[in-house]
Amino acid sequence: MRDNWSFVFAAYGLAALVLGGYWRRLNRRERELAALEHRRGAARAELRTRPSTPQR
Repeated sequence: MRDNWSFVFAAYGLAALVLGGYWRRLNRRERELAALEHRRGAARAELRTRPSTPQR
């Protein structure tokens, strides 16, 4: 049983690296979506405040 501890620690280390990388990816996607939503909101606000011009 003693010989297997290195594999157990390696598995926990690998799982920690994978979960950490996934967490970073989710945070990056969340920031990208928030920035996209902010840009969309700014564009909508600009359309509302822009004076309308008559169509010919």
